[in-house]
This record gives sequence, C-alpha cells and structure tokens, in this order.
Amino acid sequence: MKRAKTKSLETINNQVMKSRINIIMLVVFLLCLALIFRIGYLQIVKGDMYQEEVENAQYVEINQNVPRGEIYDRNGNLLVGNASKKAIYFTRHRNMSSGEIMDVALKLSDYIEMDTENISLRDKQDYLINRYPEEVEKIMKKEQTLLDNGNISQKQFNEELYRQIDDQQLSDILSEEDLNTIAVFVEMVNARELNPVVVKSEDVTEAEFAAVNESLDSLEGISTGMDWEREYPYDSTLKTVLGEVSSSEEGLPKELLDYYMARGYSRNDRVGKTYLEYQYENVLRGEKAQVKYSTDKSGKILKQETVKKGEPGDDLYLTIDIELQLELEAIAEHHLTSLRKMAEEVAARNNRTGELDYTIIPEYLNTVVLVVQDPNNGDVLAMVGKQLDENGEIVDYHYGALTSTYPVGSSIKGATVTTGYQNDIIEPGEVLIDEPLNFAGDQGTKSSFFNRDSKVAIDDQEALMVSSNVYMMKIAMGLADFSYTPGMSLPTDITGGANKLRNGLNQFGLGVSTGIDLPNEATGLSPDLANNPSSFLNLAIGQYDTYSALQLSQYMSTIANGGNRVGLHMAKEVRSGDANGEGTLLQSFDGEVLNTVLYSPEELEQIHKGFYDVFNTHDTATNRYGTGWDAYHELEPKAAGKTGTAEAKFEGVDVLNQTYTGYAPYDEPDMAFAVIFPNMPYTVPFFPGQYLGRDVVNKYYELYYEQSPKPNYQYNTDTFYPKLVYGQ
Repeated sequence: MKRAKTKSLETINNQVMKSRINIIMLVVFLLCLALIFRIGYLQIVKGDMYQEEVENAQYVEINQNVPRGEIYDRNGNLLVGNASKKAIYFTRHRNMSSGEIMDVALKLSDYIEMDTENISLRDKQDYLINRYPEEVEKIMKKEQTLLDNGNISQKQFNEELYRQIDDQQLSDILSEEDLNTIAVFVEMVNARELNPVVVKSEDVTEAEFAAVNESLDSLEGISTGMDWEREYPYDSTLKTVLGEVSSSEEGLPKELLDYYMARGYSRNDRVGKTYLEYQYENVLRGEKAQVKYSTDKSGKILKQETVKKGEPGDDLYLTIDIELQLELEAIAEHHLTSLRKMAEEVAARNNRTGELDYTIIPEYLNTVVLVVQDPNNGDVLAMVGKQLDENGEIVDYHYGALTSTYPVGSSIKGATVTTGYQNDIIEPGEVLIDEPLNFAGDQGTKSSFFNRDSKVAIDDQEALMVSSNVYMMKIAMGLADFSYTPGMSLPTDITGGANKLRNGLNQFGLGVSTGIDLPNEATGLSPDLANNPSSFLNLAIGQYDTYSALQLSQYMSTIANGGNRVGLHMAKEVRSGDANGEGTLLQSFDGEVLNTVLYSPEELEQIHKGFYDVFNTHDTATNRYGTGWDAYHELEPKAAGKTGTAEAKFEGVDVLNQTYTGYAPYDEPDMAFAVIFPNMPYTVPFFPGQYLGRDVVNKYYELYYEQSPKPNYQYNTDTFYPKLVYGQ
C-alpha cells in the first residue's frame, strides 16, 4: 500500500503567499487601469472645461477699503486722519459692453442722486443719440436721410450732431432723471475690467445705501462699502506742506502718471500728489487687497474670493510741534498785520506833511516766513509763512520757507568771517580798518552803515556786533588776492576768490540743498560773478545771492552746534497703524551730518562771542550797540544771533529784505530760528521787524522752559514816526 503524499507546511505557506500576491497585483492593476481611464476622461472629456475655469480665474489687486496711514506731530497729535464714508462701487466684468453698463446705470440711478453740475456737453449728446433716437431724427432730418441712404457714415452723422446740438436744446429734451443717469454712467463707463471704481462716495444717504443694498441682486457689478477721505483736525495749519492726495475719481494725476505706473500702480489708485503725502507715499499708501475673480465664458463674474486682505498704511510722525506751530503762526500774523498798519499810518502822515524822503508803499509789505528747528539733530519744529492778499486778508504761505529765496543781507556774515579764517585771510581777534571804500570811476563807494565817513579799527568780534560791511569786503578782497588802496580800480578777474567765498557759504547750507525731505526745495540764485568784482564784494555781505529761510536756519544751527551741518527733516518716525494708540516703531529718522565746518576752538569761540554781542552788548566806551540789541537784550536765558538788511527792488521800487537769525539759549542751544521779512519800506531806521524774532524766542521759552507768557511787541506809530523824520 502506497503512502499518501503530504505537503509540507512550508510549501503550503508559499502557495498561500503567491495567491495573495497575485490578488494584490490584480487589484493594483485594476486600480491603475481605473486611474488611467479617469485621467483620460478628465483630460479629454473635461479638459476644455477646466482649462476655461483656469483661464477665467485671475488675481486682481484692488484699492478699495485701504485707508492711508495717518500723520501726527512729534507729540502724537493727529494732523492728518481719515474720515470714513459710505460708498457705492461698480466692478466691470470682462467683455462688458457700454450698452450693458448703461442698463445697470439706468437701474442704479433710481436709487441714488448724483451731482449733475459738471456733466459735459459731449456726454449729454452721446446719451441723446443712444436714448432718444426719435428726437435726434427730428432735429437732424436732413442728416438722417443722408445716413439712411448711405451717403454719410454714422461717425459723420454723430460729428454733425455734436456741432449742431447745444446745451440749450438738450435742456429742453433731457429730464433731471436723464441727467442723473448720465452722471452715474460717466462714473461707471471708464472703469477697467475687474477693478472696482467709486460711483458715489460724497453724501451717500442712509436711504440710498439701504436701497442699493436691497437691490444688489439686480444691479450687476454694483456693491456697497466704505470709502475714506483725508481730514485735518487743525484745518489749514500746514495743510499745503502736509500735501494733497488724489481723489478716487482722479486716480493717478496726469503729471505723475509715468512716475507711479513705473512703480506698479494702477491708473485709478489714490496717491500723494504734493509735499509730505508725495514724499512719503511708500509709507502712507498701505497694501491693496488681493482678490481672485472667477468668470464665465461671457466674462461675467461668477464669484470672488479675497485671497489677501488689504492693510492700511503706516503712520508718519513728524518733527513738527503743532502747539509751537500754532503759537508762532499767531505771532507772525500779529507782526505782519501790525507792521502793515504802521506802514499805512506812516504813509498817510507823510502824504499830509511831506517830511520823509522815503517811498513807502504799504501794500509791498505783505510777507513773512520763519523757521524754528533743533540745531543739534535737524528736526524742524515749526515752519511758518503768512501773506496779506490783495484784500488785506491773511493767507497761509508755509511752503514759502522752502520755495522762496531772497538776498538776506548781513545775517550771513558769520559764514564770511569763517571763510576768512579757513583761507588764512584773518585770524581770531585780527583788527582791520573800517573805512569808506572809494573805487575809481563808476565803481563807486562802499561803506558800513554804522560808519559812513571815518576810519575805525575793529576786530572780527566787533565787526559782527556792529555788522561791518567793510570788514567783510576786505576778507573778500583777500580771497581774491588783492588789498584795498583808496581810488583803486577793482580787478576784473575775481573767479578764484568768488569760488572760495561761495564754497565757504555753501558749507553752511547757504546756496545748496538743506537735505529737507520735501520736494521742490529752492536752493537760490547764484548769478555769474565773472568780471563782476563789485557784486563779488556785495556777496560777502549777503547782497547778491539769494537764500531761503530754511537755509538761514541750517546756517545758524551749524554755528550753534559747533560746526556740524545737519540735514533738515520733517519726518521723525514711522509706526504701524494702531487704533488704540501709538503703533510699533518701524523706522526713525535722525539728522544726517552732511558736512562739518572746520573751526579751531578759538575761531568758533570768536564767532559765538560776536553773535552774543549782536543781541546783548552796548559798548559804552564807543556807544555802539549790537544790531539786535533793542529787541533781544532782555531775553533770559540769553540768546545769540545775527541780523541782516538787504537792498532790493520790488516792481521797480527800492525795498529792504530784513532777516533775523539766532539760537537759544546761548550756552546750550536747543533751538535755532530764522525770520525773513521781504519788501519792507526802504527807510532809516528800518521798520522794527526784529521784534518778531524776540517774540519767537519768548514763546519757545514759555512752551519748553515753562516761563511765564510774555506779551507780543506792540508797534506804535507815534513812537516810530519821529525816528523816520530825523533819521535816528
């Protein structure tokens, strides 16, 4: 009997394993086959549909609901904010025709009331063509016949209509409802595809907003939301310097279109147009929302999804102290109006008596500009400009401190003396003879105001105190390698000396950019001095080139801080926007040292002492006064500075530009100031505008040193007029 064969356990296990592997392989094969069929189905059957969806979905950045950053003063007082307001928006879908837009405009005009005052004649004419063909046919019978017969084109027909039909005819045809529809349509028709535009944001009423919201399903492309506009808590104060923002209707200004388009902006973006809004656009603009639109074959929007929320702009903090700014504006207005009144009273008296040899035209006295800054870091604390218009009303002229330049007179003599030191023309304490300078021929005579006819030995310190023209001119002669002898002819080639002198003035910021972070800074006029030696001498006393109040302030600050010319700046910090208070500090601005004026300690001390004497010294031995003594000697703590008077012409009449510059306190200056009164009456003694500088320092001491308030200087014609008559 044969023995039955039995499989070993190992063999059985192997067979089971192979069976399982075969099953698994079959399943995998079937799954792969199913996947292949599915992929093929998606690619071949559904491929076109999905491709279309991809093509019809696009990301678009929009600027809706992205407020600009706010602007604050150095102490956190809001200068420029955003006022929110209700708005009606329209988003044009792809391939949307003008006719389709008109259909929406007709519906929307039932819910909102537009301003129709500024609708153009052409827009009314186009509306007439499209909406009132019967009326057009009546008016244009001859042309309609020619059009119907094919003798003229539709374009020619329209051109003739544009020529014939005027506003009067249109007013007889178009109703108020028609005009309202036109106004809506005009705002909508120029919209770019998938870019929301504002249809109405001014004076949207609660009823309008609610009515549109309730009818959104029937208003294709229409949506509601919030818009914003700039608001100014301090009204017109510094408004011109703070700058303007374009409106939602204006978008990118034409004059800045290329500039902004090159930086990735859209045509309907709202941007900074002038001054600080323009200068710090990258800080204030915010980040636009990013939206994904999905459209159907016709281009209609099926859905939209916000991929990235918009972010408001960062906040800009300025160096300006708005409290000081407002106080100085009031002081400037007081002095300007008081001086004008006194000029009117003086002119009226002289019309009766004929006692004066001076032509006084009060209307020419119409401007004052002043700057106050921290001399150590370039912070502009206040920038004030005021003018009297043709009606005698005060208007703001703050940007005049930046954009207007004048011959400023003796205020720049500290820079002239410094240039003399640096070129080894004089040494600290060196004595020169102040005397009338008589030149040959028609080159005339030049002299100092305090000394018209004698020889006076003075050093550099006293030359600053009494404002010696001759001392400065002799420095200029040394720069041009010649010295004075009575009756001499001035050399014609003074090019080398002129370059040395202008370079010396430039190192203080006179005649060059101050580095201010504002556009449109005027650097002044520097006319050619070749073969013009007389004007070269005048340059040394501030009677030739022109400078701004900002430049004078930087010049005085450079001396006050020991020789560092620090770039001026309006921006102090950038912080993230935070409704609950100051945001996170993102950036701070410190004054950059643009150059350093090289002084020896003795030279710098001599300039400081000369400026101190200008404001504080009466030399009893000679009975000579500092040119600013009257106004400034009672200040406590003491201040120092320099005054200036430049002869000029205004409309052919002799006038004087008066300037007052200084720093305080004298020992440790933390403020510097510059005041310019252009076109003052050409009189001896001069109209006393220097008291404005005194009142500026007093106000600074009141706000920063907690001193008791002091009254502004009060001008008195009865006191001043006798001085004019007798020339005291």
